[in-house]
Amino acid sequence: MSDSKSRIIEILKKFGELPQSELVRISGLSKSRLSEILSELEKQGLIERKKSLGKNLSVKLSNKFIKIGIIRAAEYPFIIPFVKALKERGFFVDILIYDNGLSLTKDLVEGKINIGFSPVVTQLIFKKIFNNFDIIGGGAKGGGGIIGESLCDRVGSTTMSSMEIWSLLYNPDLNLQSYDSPESMVTDLENHKINAISIWEPYFTILIRKGYPILHTFEPLHCCTLAVRNELDKDLIKKVYEESFTSFLFQKDRWVIDYANLLGINYSILSDSVKNYVFDYYLDLNEIRRNLRKIGILGI
Repeated sequence: MSDSKSRIIEILKKFGELPQSELVRISGLSKSRLSEILSELEKQGLIERKKSLGKNLSVKLSNKFIKIGIIRAAEYPFIIPFVKALKERGFFVDILIYDNGLSLTKDLVEGKINIGFSPVVTQLIFKKIFNNFDIIGGGAKGGGGIIGESLCDRVGSTTMSSMEIWSLLYNPDLNLQSYDSPESMVTDLENHKINAISIWEPYFTILIRKGYPILHTFEPLHCCTLAVRNELDKDLIKKVYEESFTSFLFQKDRWVIDYANLLGINYSILSDSVKNYVFDYYLDLNEIRRNLRKIGILGI
C-alpha cells in the first residue's frame, strides 16, 4: 500500500467517519489527488463513501477494519489465534486493551470498537438500552476471587463487572467499593486503604505470590463474553471465532507467550494464571440471567 493510502487509512482509524472535504484538510492532499486515492481504496473494499448533505460525501473505513477491545486480564489468550484467523480472511485487526469492562462496553456502543470482550452483565445492560450489538459467544469461566486481609469493612471491585456480581452472589451483604482499574485496587490494598479486593487473573496470582490470603475463589461462571456490533457479519465472525477457539483448546500453551507479550505481563505469571480459567465458547445467557435475578437484577 502506498504512503498516501496508508496515511488516509490511519486518519480514518484515528478520527472515524469524516466529510471528504475535511479529509482534504487533514491529509494535506489536493482534492483531485485525494479523490483518486479514495476511488482506489473504494475499489479495494477498504473504504466506503456515501452522500451526506447536498453533494458532500462522507468517508469511513469498511468493515474489513476491525477493532477488538479486551480487558487487561489473563482471560483472552484465545484472542491471538482469533486475530490470526481474521487476518487470514482479509480483515485488518487492531486490539485495544482496557482497564475495565464499563469503558470497553461504552466504546462498543459508540462504535469506537467493533468487537468487545467485556463482562456479560455489562453487555446485557447496555444491550437492553441500545441494542446495536449482539452477544454471540462465551470465552473463559472463573479466574477470580476475593483476596486480602478480611471481608470486614470494604471490599474493592470494579463497577458493573463480573467480579461485582460474583461477590454479591457469594455474600449479598458485602460492602463493595467501586474502582476504575485493577491497578488502583491493588495499590489501595497494599497501602492498607482497603481490607480486600475482588479481582481477576493475573492480579489474583500476583497477590497470592506476594503472600496475601485467599478469602474466596469464585466458581467457574462466564465472565467476559464476545459481543459484535450489528454492522458486522455476525455469522462469519462467530464461525471464525469458534474455529479459532477450537484450535486454541488443542494447543493452549502455544499462544500464551504471544499473549503475555501483547499484555506486557511476565510469561511465568500469565502461564500460571491461565490455568485458573475454564475455556468454553458455548454461552448460555439464560443461566447468566438466572444468576443475576438472584441478586435482584431483573429484566435483562
